Amino acid sequence: MNNNHKQPVLPPKAKEGDQIRVLALSRSLGGIMNYEGFTEEDVEFGRKRLEDIGFEVTFGEHVMECNTHLTASIESRIEDLHQALSDPSVKIILAVSGGIGAMQLLDKINYDLFASNPKIICGYSDIGHIANAVFSKTGLVSYYGPNFSGFMMRKGFDYTLQYFQKCLCREEHFSAHPSETWSDDPWHKDQENRTFLPSDGYWCISKGQAEGTIIGGGMGSLCRLTGSEFFPALSGAVLFLENPGDGKASLMALDNCLRSLSFQKGFENVRGIVIGRYPRSSRIDRNNLTELVRQITTVSGIPIVANVNFGHTTPVMTIPIGGNCLLDVQEDETGIEFTEH
Repeated sequence: MNNNHKQPVLPPKAKEGDQIRVLALSRSLGGIMNYEGFTEEDVEFGRKRLEDIGFEVTFGEHVMECNTHLTASIESRIEDLHQALSDPSVKIILAVSGGIGAMQLLDKINYDLFASNPKIICGYSDIGHIANAVFSKTGLVSYYGPNFSGFMMRKGFDYTLQYFQKCLCREEHFSAHPSETWSDDPWHKDQENRTFLPSDGYWCISKGQAEGTIIGGGMGSLCRLTGSEFFPALSGAVLFLENPGDGKASLMALDNCLRSLSFQKGFENVRGIVIGRYPRSSRIDRNNLTELVRQITTVSGIPIVANVNFGHTTPVMTIPIGGNCLLDVQEDETGIEFTEH
């Protein structure tokens, strides 16, 4: 296990004309088309949206491969990843989707290729396995943000796109503000009839200020890395944690995650926690989340904010894993500023 943060390495910022390579790192394009009903029209919509903001879009050779796990074989996915890392014309690697397959790649990846060819890699859900492993092994900052599938979204994507560009394309610091509305509907099933809810802003769970190195993303992904060479250092970290969740188990999943992390070396020096927005199906609200967190003595005294736009609801911001952020959590207003990304 790594006990110290490596010096963060920021990949070159994305610029107009850069090539994005869409890869099956977890579920493949063929997998989500078969399982979730995405169409060729949706794929072209996503491609055009990226082209409209100045990128060239290409796809991995095996991106359409689909096995019983709704993805390409491990060998095919590794081949496509290593090819993209070795190709100097590819500047950005964008995951097709999350799913359950990214962890299969961790011990097969040639991390020297990430170190010698630093590129942007972006995705969320179980792509968090790769994001945290890449930072842990190489110090390269990677990005917990929209998958390619998200770019197929017809409505409610403006906030996501804005923060994708702020984080990947621009050098200056930026603050993360709550979205005005949000949605937890299965948008890909009916693109025209969407349900958008008014946002109630950030939830202050525990007041305070902090600065630290960002790690995390999906809490399940992070916890599954504990004890391994792929687990990033906790000392000096600001944890960003989210979980899709469903029903009463969602609260206990958060409890178990925080307690599991608290057993790891360096947790005593964690500087803050940012919790992503939960869908309504989780039955988590400000009161029951606050009550649960306050029962975990190992997190007392550090700033904690919840209901933040990242994870499995929409819209989402893009988070630099291995980057730096400033937190100022207060009852009336909370500031989240990304200073290195």
